[in-house]
Amino acid sequence: MVIKVLEECNITPSRVARLREDTLLIDLDKSEIRDVVRCLVLEKGLHFATCVGVDYSGLSEGRLALIYILTRPRTKLVLRVLINENEDAPRVHDILPAAEWCEYEAYDLLGFKTSLPISDRFILHWGVPSNIRPLRKDFKHDVRLCSLASCKLVEKEGFVEVDPHHPFFYEHEDFLVKVVGNRIVDVLYVGSYINRGIEKVGESRLKMEQVPFIAERICGICGFTHSTAYCQAVESALNIDVPERARLERTLMLELERIESHLLLLALVAYAVGLRDIFLELLRYRELVMNACDVLVGNRKMYGLNIIGGVRYGFTLEQVRTVRELVEKLKDVEKVLDRLAESENVKKLKEVGVLPKDDAHKLGAVGPVARASGIDYDVRRDLPYAAYDMVDFEVPVMDSGDTYARIVVRYEETIQSIRIIEQVLSRRELVNGEIRAEYYSNPGKIGVGMTEAPRGENVHFIITGHDSKLYRWKVRAPTYANLAVLKRILIGESPKNAPIIIASLDPCLSCTDRLVKVRKW
Repeated sequence: MVIKVLEECNITPSRVARLREDTLLIDLDKSEIRDVVRCLVLEKGLHFATCVGVDYSGLSEGRLALIYILTRPRTKLVLRVLINENEDAPRVHDILPAAEWCEYEAYDLLGFKTSLPISDRFILHWGVPSNIRPLRKDFKHDVRLCSLASCKLVEKEGFVEVDPHHPFFYEHEDFLVKVVGNRIVDVLYVGSYINRGIEKVGESRLKMEQVPFIAERICGICGFTHSTAYCQAVESALNIDVPERARLERTLMLELERIESHLLLLALVAYAVGLRDIFLELLRYRELVMNACDVLVGNRKMYGLNIIGGVRYGFTLEQVRTVRELVEKLKDVEKVLDRLAESENVKKLKEVGVLPKDDAHKLGAVGPVARASGIDYDVRRDLPYAAYDMVDFEVPVMDSGDTYARIVVRYEETIQSIRIIEQVLSRRELVNGEIRAEYYSNPGKIGVGMTEAPRGENVHFIITGHDSKLYRWKVRAPTYANLAVLKRILIGESPKNAPIIIASLDPCLSCTDRLVKVRKW
């Protein structure tokens, strides 16, 4: 079926290389990429995941490349455009807004030549000289960029902050709005305050098997989904078949993490709208989830479970029984969530911050944000990984696309996650069998790992290098994709609604900036 779709977009089967059963590589000329993306995404309805800039100077290709990743059920498409140093880089973001950030990131971090009138840096600070290209292979990983520039805060004339830094979760970024009368007329997001160059560190200093440690520290709430996506990318590149027991363990921890994340967001929503009793009750149920994680891995967060090819250790029957008891108590959370969804304070959020389905698709929205706008896409079902092909669950979808819908979708997903966990805990294979597979590294192999994080589709792209190292590692967290909808959901709204509208995206800015913080190296 996918070959037929490709042929309809003028891509013949002879040009398609199968990297793995679910992953296809297609090399395109720069003159083709716009028409191909227009056909596949805007006409055929494929999902645009992200794009990745690559400096191939250390591998056989020897050139620069911009790689576009698209998906459809059961298939990942890797569209690669090779270009020379002096050529203008391809661009599609003028026809597909979802590609804007990842293309600008390639221009910024790899110094791709472009004729676009770009006056500001995107990831790097505005004061960094234009000849600094930190993701090029000839740039050293230990250079402090602020030693090369005047790293001072730049004010944007005419904009005011919604609140000092994050208006809801107190992370480091700015949501700047222009207001006329009592309506928002423009929005500017300023981030990358806490970008630590994780991708450069992963490519320069670490062995492939060490990267899961820092991948899990990209986020303090949903770190396990990052280490899972990274491991899956390497496993895809090196054709590693993960044992069933390890797949079940990953699924169990991923769903516990999803519930923990959703309950935190829903509790904060309850607090914001004045439902303090529900806020406290939801945090109490969240403690049950944290305790279950502690029972299984010895930590409430930062599980340290994933390794390439499987998991570090196997769960015991006693651990599984204890977690089953905790999950039985957790099931009562549905009554509290129902009270939240039915409260008048939350119902007032209907028709507030509306994101139409067509805009959600063009802007690349993912996760509950996309599903609340009628996009029926979930990586767990459509690109199954771990043990999701072994369990039954429903994917909640709503059509209104408003703030209320985004809240309710997370409520319903929490209930489905409990259902998945119960099925995994009932599998005998969870406590029996092998937990890891052996593997051998091979340079120049491409892998794409995707998970359905609590906030949506999470993408890790890798190219293997020599000496068991990564040649290229790109992380695209779900908030990175969802922030593209800010203007669409905020313009025309009252400024007083801005914090709760932004919160309905459940933004995680450490994920977006790919933050890693450890006490000691």
